[in-house]
Amino acid sequence: MTIARRVIGTLLVLTGAVWLGQGLNVIQGSSMTGSAFWAAVGGLCVVAGIGLLGWPWRQAHELP
Repeated sequence: MTIARRVIGTLLVLTGAVWLGQGLNVIQGSSMTGSAFWAAVGGLCVVAGIGLLGWPWRQAHELP
């Protein structure tokens, strides 16, 4: 499960960074360029990806 969480977190951060760059007009040449919607979605993806990457790798087990 931790490998999947790392892969998904990394993909979210990378994809979110591209969308954020396009939304903020840093990356040109797309229909998403300059759109506040894609800047917001990209920012949320980056935050979610960092959240997944920062999640504790080992979950605490509850005692009965």
